[in-house]
Amino acid sequence: MVGEIAARYTGPKANAEILGLLKNDRLADGQPSGRRTLGEVANWADEIKDTEWGKRRASWHYDDVPLCEAAEYSKYCRGGRCASAQLARQIEILGNERARPGQRNEALKWVVHLVGDLHQPLHAASRGDRGGNRVRVSFFGERDNPPYGTLNLHAVWDESMVRRLIADRGGERAIVSAPITDGNRNAWEKGSISDWTAESHRIARDAVYPLLPVAASCSRKIVEVVAIDQAYYARAAPLIEVQIRRAGVRLARVLNETLGR
Repeated sequence: MVGEIAARYTGPKANAEILGLLKNDRLADGQPSGRRTLGEVANWADEIKDTEWGKRRASWHYDDVPLCEAAEYSKYCRGGRCASAQLARQIEILGNERARPGQRNEALKWVVHLVGDLHQPLHAASRGDRGGNRVRVSFFGERDNPPYGTLNLHAVWDESMVRRLIADRGGERAIVSAPITDGNRNAWEKGSISDWTAESHRIARDAVYPLLPVAASCSRKIVEVVAIDQAYYARAAPLIEVQIRRAGVRLARVLNETLGR
């Protein structure tokens, strides 16, 4: 959805560059993908996670900015191995016309994916729980999360609530095609990668944990299975929807700036 929203706002020159870079796109196994749009390639960075090459880049998908202690960039992004640093690096590769076409193709796919990842609040925050991965939850009574075992808070924000939002809105197309005012677009285009990461971090701090139906403070570790139901979802869903839209608008800005309008 982030990629499809971005495609609404990319200019002719950026679109031509994108089409060229995706012309010979490959899957994780090297086979032709047939993918030609930002939306179609957006999940490539997750598809490679189980490869040896992808496993070595697992930390590229998040910034575990601490919620309960001083946030020292050199600690949570050691050696530039975090989403914000890699997004900046991949943007640089994407804009380098001297780079090999294959490098620029992969850089484009990383950029699309990482802009989306950084707008998921639990990809930009951690309460000593690996971004919510250690907080066990049920979602409307469901605990299973095949093939990954049981549900946790991170997975609910990554997938479960997004799927429910899509169903509630009448499909992905309804979310992607919903009008975005010029005022919102102009406001969302502003800022830097660090600003956008900080925004997601604040959502985690002010909503993701405080809205849980259990005490969630830095002095208390959540050990029980937390029941997430309609009350939590109803307050979280609008945040998720606006983050998807913000990410799409901001991705378009990055691509227009990097590849030309």
